[in-house]
Amino acid sequence: MTPMRVVWEMVKYRPGRFTVAALIWLTIHTTPLLFGVFIGMTFDRLSAGLPVAETAWAPVIAFAVIAVGRNILFWFGATMWVEHWNEQALQLRRNLLGWLLEAPGSRVIPLSPGEAVSTFRDDVDDLVDYLENWLDMPGLAAFGIGALAVMAGINFRLTSFLIIPLIATVVLTRALSPQIRKRRRAMRAATDDVTGFIGEAFGGVQTVKLAAAEGAVLGRLRRLNQVRRKAALSDTVLTEVLKAINRNMSTVTIAIVLIFGAEAITTGEMSIGDLTVFLTFLPRLTDYLAFVGDIIAQHRRAGVAFERVRALSVDAPDEVLLDRTRVSLEGPIPELPETETVVEPLEVLEVRNLSHWFPDGEGGIEGVDFTVRRGSFTVVTGRIGSGKSTLVRALLGLVPAEGEIRWNGKLVEDPASFFVPPRSAYTAQVPRLFSESLASNIGLGRESSRERIADAARLAVLEPDLERMEKGIDTMVGARGVKLSGGQVQRSAAARMLATEAELLVFDDLSSALDLHTEAELWRRLMERREVTCLVVSHRRAALERADQILLMDGGRIVDRGTLQELLARSELMRSLWAGELDTGTGPPATR
Repeated sequence: MTPMRVVWEMVKYRPGRFTVAALIWLTIHTTPLLFGVFIGMTFDRLSAGLPVAETAWAPVIAFAVIAVGRNILFWFGATMWVEHWNEQALQLRRNLLGWLLEAPGSRVIPLSPGEAVSTFRDDVDDLVDYLENWLDMPGLAAFGIGALAVMAGINFRLTSFLIIPLIATVVLTRALSPQIRKRRRAMRAATDDVTGFIGEAFGGVQTVKLAAAEGAVLGRLRRLNQVRRKAALSDTVLTEVLKAINRNMSTVTIAIVLIFGAEAITTGEMSIGDLTVFLTFLPRLTDYLAFVGDIIAQHRRAGVAFERVRALSVDAPDEVLLDRTRVSLEGPIPELPETETVVEPLEVLEVRNLSHWFPDGEGGIEGVDFTVRRGSFTVVTGRIGSGKSTLVRALLGLVPAEGEIRWNGKLVEDPASFFVPPRSAYTAQVPRLFSESLASNIGLGRESSRERIADAARLAVLEPDLERMEKGIDTMVGARGVKLSGGQVQRSAAARMLATEAELLVFDDLSSALDLHTEAELWRRLMERREVTCLVVSHRRAALERADQILLMDGGRIVDRGTLQELLARSELMRSLWAGELDTGTGPPATR
């Protein structure tokens, strides 16, 4: 989709209001034509020796009335456009965020957090700014055509001379457009790097302090800022040079008028009033044509902006990104719609030929088959890199995968949308907490009662920790849970999952930061309090001893399955894992 098509789709968001705003600005931009005509008439009358009282007052009064009316229109037009600008930007951001949160299927966002923030903030603004340019374009074109027509009617030869430097401005801007695009990309990329690094530095502040690496972090930030400064300076310099060239064309054209106009006056081809009309129109005409040059440059920047929006949205259709559902800035904030998901209780989950391979061809899973029945405790175990975490992530739709998944015999078309609470809940190998209270992290914005949150915390064996916290469950956990220990973070994430009361609970190596007693107590409480169905990635004995079935993985495949005793009796790999002879520590999330 080209920038012009993007603008057209944005115009159709609220075409009536856009049209009214365009008409208002058309009037604002074209009324200076009358100013020039009135000024020319006034000077012609004065040069003819007519009395000032008879000559000047009528044009001056007309000039004042038009100026006041123009200012009133300016106020209405500016107010209307500010509201439209904000609505349009909000609509684009809503569409983008909505696709990322609600789109079917699984996808990996190719941008860093810094790039994503920059795209939401800056690139969306660039697109709406480009739309604003086209709001002004009809008025600019009408004034330009009208001014040239009046000037050509006075002196065609002189007007034709003036067109040459104006055309040169447009040609120069177009010639530099590739550089404009290149420098804008470089500036955006440098801004992404700075934004992303600042976020990572704040998230890892404890690690930085423990390593006494403050100087190194600040040095890195300083270098990134230097790169951004150079890129921004390069982008700004080119833009300002173009503006300066465009603006200086006003001086060049005025000089041409003065040179040739003086000769025309002496020969009688032009009057003083005619020369005044030229001098009145020229500064505004050159400014408007310079603005056309800016629009050409902005066209290139808008192309870069939309490329980045498309990159962030991955596979979103253009019609989704430019959906025209109205977003109102007036009235109370609308309530979130209440949605009730009718969930068929899990009786049996069947997985057949589940496969996923990473883009580089290394690691993944292939041809995985297994069945999980209601109330069972299934453990996935194996060496580091055997594909344990990839298996559960592929099952849940967190990575794209081939194969067939059935819930109570019914085919699951879109695992990413299907395996969410209250059907399924998931605790990742490396949980993520927010800079909120512990209660907010467990509830995660859902309408969970305090009793349910407290009960989930007890099930996750958090109550000894809560007793030591100053505000208990309302304690603020800091950025990404920095105030909590690793075990507390994992149990908080487990409590978040348990608060959903989902049919299927998926744990990815939950016990990696828990001591043996705490892990055993967590499983005991969970089994005693609820009828739960669990799929657990683990190598720990507390989980393996409780398992109804163990899926033993190696090389991305399930190489054996059965109870602990059955596998210990026939599998050398299982005996090695049980004895702790193999390295079974926490591996890379992408391969475990």
